[in-house]
Formats: sequence, C-alpha cells, structure tokens
Amino acid sequence: MNAKEIYKNLGARIRDLRKSLPQTQDQFAKQAGISRASLANIEAGRQQVLVHHLFTFAHILQLDSPAHLLPVENTRPRKASSVDSLPLSSKGLTKTQRREILSLVDSVLNSSYSNPNGESE
Repeated sequence: MNAKEIYKNLGARIRDLRKSLPQTQDQFAKQAGISRASLANIEAGRQQVLVHHLFTFAHILQLDSPAHLLPVENTRPRKASSVDSLPLSSKGLTKTQRREILSLVDSVLNSSYSNPNGESE
C-alpha cells in the first residue's frame, strides 16, 4: 500500500467513525483543534495526519487506541525486530503512548506488504 492509499483509507475511516457518533465536520474539527477545511482534506486523503492528531481523533471517537483508526489489510507476519529496533525515545512518552505509536507503525509496515490486488507478494 502506498502513502496515498494509506491516507485515503485513514481519512475514510475517520469520516465513517465521525459520522457514526454523529458529528459534523465542524463540530469534530473544533474538538480536535483543527480547521474544518483541514478535517475535510484529511477525510479525503489529501492531507497527511500528525501523530498527535491521531491520539486526539481516537479520543474524540471514543477509541481505546489510535491504532483502531487504521483499516485492517491483508498482512504478512512482520520481519523480526522491524518495529522493536526503531529509535523511538521513551523520553516524554508514557509506556502506553510508546506502545501505541509502535503499534501504529507496525500496522503500517505490515499493510505495506499487500499489493493493490489484495494478494500477498
């Protein structure tokens, strides 16, 4: 999965979850501290999302973890230590936040092993 597809899928997931609350883009954007236009661009997959916004969105959407924002794709088992070896400092992060960031990265890395036809490479 390429970057464009990742942001398109992430945006669609955020939009679907937001609508299930139900909340307007304006209401959600105000809670998240971003403009409605930014949220519209995120939901359309045209704008990249900052990591701290993923945590905010997950909180607003009443999710246990920002990892739940990512769509589940066909995945292969990850290569040993692909995430564990990341140079992610624990300074300034709680253990839960570090684990969630690593989970997000792992999910993205695993989803990149799928080709556009949904078959494993």
